Amino acid sequence: MVAHPRKTPSPGPIRPVRSKTATAKSTSPKTSDSISEANAAAGPGVRNTRFRPMNLPVPIDVAVDDAERPVSVTLPPAASVRPLGPRRPASYRGSEQKGRKLAVTSIDDLWQVDDEWWRETPISRRYYLITARQITASQLTTQAPITQGDRRLTIFHDQINHQWHWQKGG
Repeated sequence: MVAHPRKTPSPGPIRPVRSKTATAKSTSPKTSDSISEANAAAGPGVRNTRFRPMNLPVPIDVAVDDAERPVSVTLPPAASVRPLGPRRPASYRGSEQKGRKLAVTSIDDLWQVDDEWWRETPISRRYYLITARQITASQLTTQAPITQGDRRLTIFHDQINHQWHWQKGG
């Protein structure tokens, strides 16, 4: 067996990320003071990149039956930054202050996740893929077909903390 005569290219030295305009300062209102200070400390033209978590679980209220299956879900109020104006329907006004209560019409899937058992706080969750709709109490007894008003949600019960969460973006 003969060794390969070519040298494998190396990735090279690690370089800082530089913005296109190395000398121009950002005047964006979204830039916070702490990020600006970190950018200034890194040197001229070097931008400090921070990562933030995405799709964090949202705590929700869930009513369960005797078999501990979800029957109704109360989603948190929508965080809207738009002002309430005269063009918004009257039925929409006030919906930001209270959560939306949805009745679970079907449980489409169910799975258990037990992970990170070696850590100080392991993960033990029971996930439900549900179909839910906002209906009145009189409509709860009738079994209606899936309509456009139905929503599919992924929710889970944290079996260690005994809390319910809505997993967005699933």
